[in-house]
Amino acid sequence: MDSMDTVCRAIDAFYNGGPDVQPAQQFLQQFQESTESWTICDQIIRLHSNSLACYFASQTLRTKILKKFSQLPPDQYEALRQSLLQHLDRHGASAHDSQSEATATQLCLAIADLYIQVPTWTNWIFELLNQCQTLEGDRTIMTLTLLQVFPEEVENIRGIGENRRIAIREELAGCEQPMITFLSHVLEKFHANADMLKRVFKCLESNLQNHQMRTDHFATSPLISSIFHVIATIDPAIPSSLHETATNCIVAALYRVEDIDSHGKLAEIIHRGVISLIGPFQQAQQVEDLDRLQLKINRFSLQILQNIARIFVETVESFYVQIVNEAHPDPHSVGSLACFDLLLLVAGHHDWSLIEMTFNVWYRITEELFKYDDDQYIGKFRPYAEKFIQCLYEHCKMDSDDVDDILDESSEFGEFRAKAVEALRDVVFIVNSDKCIQMMHQKLIECCHRENASWEESESALFVMAAVVQNLLPESESNMPEVLQLICSLSPVSPPALIATSLNLISDLNDWFELHMNLLGPVIPWILQFATDPRFAYHVAVCFDRVRNTAENPITAKCAGPMMQLLPQLFSLISVLEQTTTNGIKVEEAICSLTRAVSTIISKLPAEEAVVAMQQLCEPIIRNLNRSTDATEATHPPSSSSSTNNNNNSSSNTSNGANKENEGGLFKGKSYESWASLATRPILWIDRCAFVFKDIWSPNGHPSSPQQPSPLLPVAEQLIGALLKSCRKFEGTPRVIEHSIRSCRLIFRALGPQSRPLVGPVVEMMIETYPKHRHSSYLYMASVIVDEYGQLDEMRPGLLHMLDALSRHTFPLLENGGAVNNPDTVDDLFRLAQRFTMRATTIFFTHTISQMLFIHAISNLRLDHPDASKSITKFILEILAQLAAAKKTNYSDDGVTRAQLIVDNQAQHITSTALWMALFSHSGQIRRDMADVILQIGKHDQEKFKERIAVAVHSLPNDPMKATAQQLTDFVNNVAREKERHAVFNHTRDLAKLFI
Repeated sequence: MDSMDTVCRAIDAFYNGGPDVQPAQQFLQQFQESTESWTICDQIIRLHSNSLACYFASQTLRTKILKKFSQLPPDQYEALRQSLLQHLDRHGASAHDSQSEATATQLCLAIADLYIQVPTWTNWIFELLNQCQTLEGDRTIMTLTLLQVFPEEVENIRGIGENRRIAIREELAGCEQPMITFLSHVLEKFHANADMLKRVFKCLESNLQNHQMRTDHFATSPLISSIFHVIATIDPAIPSSLHETATNCIVAALYRVEDIDSHGKLAEIIHRGVISLIGPFQQAQQVEDLDRLQLKINRFSLQILQNIARIFVETVESFYVQIVNEAHPDPHSVGSLACFDLLLLVAGHHDWSLIEMTFNVWYRITEELFKYDDDQYIGKFRPYAEKFIQCLYEHCKMDSDDVDDILDESSEFGEFRAKAVEALRDVVFIVNSDKCIQMMHQKLIECCHRENASWEESESALFVMAAVVQNLLPESESNMPEVLQLICSLSPVSPPALIATSLNLISDLNDWFELHMNLLGPVIPWILQFATDPRFAYHVAVCFDRVRNTAENPITAKCAGPMMQLLPQLFSLISVLEQTTTNGIKVEEAICSLTRAVSTIISKLPAEEAVVAMQQLCEPIIRNLNRSTDATEATHPPSSSSSTNNNNNSSSNTSNGANKENEGGLFKGKSYESWASLATRPILWIDRCAFVFKDIWSPNGHPSSPQQPSPLLPVAEQLIGALLKSCRKFEGTPRVIEHSIRSCRLIFRALGPQSRPLVGPVVEMMIETYPKHRHSSYLYMASVIVDEYGQLDEMRPGLLHMLDALSRHTFPLLENGGAVNNPDTVDDLFRLAQRFTMRATTIFFTHTISQMLFIHAISNLRLDHPDASKSITKFILEILAQLAAAKKTNYSDDGVTRAQLIVDNQAQHITSTALWMALFSHSGQIRRDMADVILQIGKHDQEKFKERIAVAVHSLPNDPMKATAQQLTDFVNNVAREKERHAVFNHTRDLAKLFI
C-alpha cells in the first residue's frame, strides 16, 4: 500500500516541476485508480499539513465519487459523508487562503455528488444548509457554493436516473423561500463587494435551472432589481465578469418564464426589467460611437452591448409563441409586438456579431408564423421583417478597400454572410420574394442615380437578391428582367466581388429562366466573357451547372434546347481552362462543373449525335487517365495529400466516407498548384469520370433498356477499363480505390441493366484484390451491383459468389471488437446484405452466408455509430419485413423456412440488445431505429413478445435501484400492446430517463 508521505512527495514533485514530473504524474494516475486512494486522500485532508496536497486529495475524492463510486462498499457511505463534513468544517471558512477555498469547493462538490448518488438518503439538504450556518467563522461563501453546486450536479451526473433527479429537485425546491431570504441578506450585506455579488448571481442562476423550483418568492424579492441595476449601469468600474454573471442570471430566468402559465408573475417583472434596458443599450452605443470617433478601443461598452443584446434576443425567444399567436399591440404586455423593436435595436448596431445573435429567434418566429395561411395576419409582422432585411443589407456590405478581391468565404465575414443568407431565406416568406427583390432593386436604382454611390452598396443589394431568388416562382413578374439588364451592363473591369455576386445570382435563377428563356440571349454572352478568368471560372461553370442538391435541376437541364448550341463553346472553354497556370484546384472544380453541364446537354441530343459528343468529351479523360496511371509510381499515393493509409496491410479500412452514394468531393491538393501539376495525378481524371455520369441517369436522360442500346455504352466500357487499370495498379491506395469505385458506381447507375457487360470485370477485380486490401468501398460497390442486377435470375449465382467471397474476408475485421475501429466496413457490409435480402431473397437465405451475416449483425448491434448501426438495423428489419410479407400471402419456400429459423433463434438476443441501445445509445436516430426493431420483433411473434421484453428489462442494470418494479412492469405492458414505432420510442425514451 502506498503511504501518505509517498503520495504527498509525488504531489509536490508534480506541481513543482523538474525532472520528476513525468514519473510523478504516472504514479499519481495509478494512485487515483486504486482503492487505497479513498483512505489516503481522507488522511491527507484530515492532516492538513500541505494545502496543495489537500486540494489534490479533495479533487481525487470528488472524482472517485463521480466515476469510481462502485469501489466503495455501501456500509462506508455514511462514514464518508461525515468525514467530508468534518473536512469542510475546517476548510470552508472565508478567512482561509485561495488554496483552501479551492479545496472547500471540491469538498462541496464531493458532498453533493455523494448525496445525490445514494437514493436511500432523503430530506438532508435543508439540514445541511442550516448546519453550515452554525459553524464558527463566516460561512457565507461555503453556503453559497453548496447552494450552487447541488442543482448543477443533479443535472450533470450520469447514471443516477430520473427518479433520483426528481427527488433532489423537489428537495431543493423546498428550500426556495429560505434560500431567497438568505441570498437577499447576503446581497444587502455585501452590496459593494463584486465577488460576493457574482456568487449570489451564480447561485441564483444555478437554482433557476431547477424546473421544480417555484419562482414566486424570487419574483417579489429585491434580487431582481439588483440584478437589473448591475446590467443597466454603464460604468467601467463594474467588472465585466460581474456584468456577464448578472446577464446569465436573467437569461436563466427567461428560460423559466417560457412556461408563462406557471411563472406569470416572474414573466411580468422580467419583461418590465428587459424593457428598462433599452435606455442603457442606447447609452452604451453612444459611448462606443464616441470612442470610435476618438479612435479608442473600449471593450467595456461592446461587452455591455453584447450582454444586453443577448437578453433582448432571449426575451423574444422565451415569448415568441405569444408574440406570433397573439400579436398584442400593447407594448407593456408580455410578448407583445413591441418585442420586435428589441430585435431591430440589436440588428441596427454596426457590429454584425450582434445581428447574428438574432438569426435563430427569427427562424423560430417564422416557423411558428408559417402555420398561418392568412396573409392579412402575417401582414402584421411584415414591417418588422422588412426592416430586418434592410439591416441585413447594411451588414452584408463589403469593405470598400476590398475593391480588388473576391470575398474569402472561409473568413469570419464570409461565414457571417453565409449565415445571413439562411436568415434571409427564413424571413423572406413574410415579405414575399418579389417584394424583397423590389426593395433591393430600388437600392440598385438609387446607386445608379447617385454620383457618390459605392460599388459595395450595389454588391450587397445583389447579394440579398441572390439569397432569395431560388424562391421566385417561374411565372413571377418581378423586377428581375431589369436587374438582369443592370447586371449585363456591368463592365468586365468592375470590382471582382460585384461580378462574382452577379454570377451567383444568375446561377440561382435556373427555375425562373425556364419561363424566361428569351432573357438568356444577352445573359449567356455576358457570362462567357468571364469564363477564361481564373477568378471567375468556377462561378461561370456553376451558372451552367448549379450544384445545390439532387432535388434541383441545373440551367442546362431546364433550358437544354437553347444551351445545345453552346456545346462547341463549352468544349473550347474546357480546353482554355486547362491552359491556366494558377489556382489549379478552383480551375478543376470549374472544369468538372462544365463537364457535368456538357454531359447533361449531350444526354438531350439524338442518339447518333450523343455518341459522337460523348466520345469527344470522354476521349481526353480516358487518354489522360491511362497516361497518368502509367506515369505514377504504384508504391506512393498519386497525390501529396492522399490518404496516409497507404500500405499493404490486409486490415486497411477506409473511414472518410468517400464511397457513399452522396459523396461529392474532388481530389485534394495545394491551393497554389497549377492545373498542369494536378493533371499529372490519376485522381483528377478519375473524378472527371464521375462528373460525366453524375446526372445523366435521371429520367430526363436516354432510356436505358435492353431493347434500345444506350449511346453511352461504348464510351462507358472504355472508362471502366481505364478505371480498373488504376484500381489494379494502386490497389494499396485507399483514396484512389474510393474515387475509382465512385466513378464506376455512377456509370452503372447511369446505364442501369445495360451495364451488365461491364459488371464482370469489376467484380473480378474486387474479388481478386479484396483479400489483400480490404477497402470498404468494394463492399459498397457490391451493394450497388446487387441493387441493379439482383433481380435478374441469370446474375444471381455470380452475385452470391461475390457476396460469399467478400463477406468471408470481412468477418475477421469485425471480431473481438474490431467493428468499433471499422465502422465503414460494418456500414457497407450490411448494406450489401440488406440489398441481397431485397433483390434475391430465396437464394440468399438458402446459402450459409446469410446465417453468418445475421449472427454478425446481432453481435454488432451494440455498435454506437449512426451509419453502421443504420445498416445493421435495416438488414434486420428487411428480413423481418420479408417474413411478414410471406406470412401475409401464405408463401413458403426454403428461403422463408431458413429465415424464420434464424430469426427465432436470435429473437431474444435481438430484443435485449435493441432495448439496451434504445436506452443507452448516444444517438437519437439509433434509439429510434432500435424502437423500430423492438416493434417489428414483437409483430413477428406476438405471443412471445411480452415475455421477451420482460427478460430484456430484467437484464438492465438496476442496482442500486433506479426504476421501480412498478415502472418496469408498466413499461413491459405498454410496449407489448403498441403498434406504432413512435409510441415504442416514447416508452423507451421515458424508461431511459430512469437509468441515465
